[in-house]
Amino acid sequence: MAALSAFRKEAQEPLSNVIAVDIGGTRFRVGLFDEGGKRVRVSEDATNRSGGRPWMLAQMEREFRTFQAESGEPIRACGISFGGPVDFAGQQVTSIVAPGWENFPLSSWVKETLGVPCLLDNDANAGALGEYRFGTGRGCESIFYVALSTGIGGGFVCEGKVIRGKDTLAGELGHLPMADSGPRCDCGARGCLEAFSSGSAIGKMAREWGERRTDVMPRMVELSGGAVERVTAREVALAAAEGDPIASRIFRDAARWLGRGLLTVIRIVNPDKIVLGGGVSQAGKLLLDPIHDVLDERKSAALPATTEIVIAELGNYSALYGAVALALDAR
Repeated sequence: MAALSAFRKEAQEPLSNVIAVDIGGTRFRVGLFDEGGKRVRVSEDATNRSGGRPWMLAQMEREFRTFQAESGEPIRACGISFGGPVDFAGQQVTSIVAPGWENFPLSSWVKETLGVPCLLDNDANAGALGEYRFGTGRGCESIFYVALSTGIGGGFVCEGKVIRGKDTLAGELGHLPMADSGPRCDCGARGCLEAFSSGSAIGKMAREWGERRTDVMPRMVELSGGAVERVTAREVALAAAEGDPIASRIFRDAARWLGRGLLTVIRIVNPDKIVLGGGVSQAGKLLLDPIHDVLDERKSAALPATTEIVIAELGNYSALYGAVALALDAR
């Protein structure tokens, strides 16, 4: 930073800050960062889904104005991670699952309303970029980031560039076809990885167990507040960590399906690291151990692989730091 500061002074360019935004289905975060990617301040709160796009835009503008007033340096750019489909080339949200966002030119709105350039990407690509630039991917040539949350997303960064593919569908790990039959995925197909290993899938499997045999899952029900219908992946993970046999079985099965999907990633793109992020990844060893079991069972002497599988260093902030990277690129 000393050399950078000297350069700025010599060139008579002012130091600057950037705004990073992470819009998720359950929470949103807005952060002020300096030009080196160092966090100055971050605010976060629950997402008001019923408020839709107007509510979220109002929060973004409010936080931007607040940070702008408090910042000791000018704000030069904005980066946004959005939890849903994004047209990166067109810099617009294309989500059909979040009401009010379909085909909305979010980057243009930021430029027109807040007066700074903006780059927008989906949360999985942003998570990949965040871990590559600021997290466990530093020093790697390539990483594949997996967002394990309500659904399953993926992002692939190679030599500093997010690989998006012809139709911007690269990295859609959650929609790998794992079986000819099985649970129906939100995409409409059956047997997608997301239908076996996502947070939603884990919670659904537990609730189905509860509908049949409430007597065998008292701990999960207790953790959820006493109602089978409120059991989620969080309660499954907590109960499994305590040794609950049914919770352990549900989580292990989900992790093993994920292991098969990750083996596909290793075989096709062979990244330096696969980084697991999102809420489900916080299960740590409960997730990693069954994954490594699958890889060990299916390893081949003819196809040795040294790809590491690790938990995201930035935790729940991978996508926010990806938004920082986007903002720095947008300046």
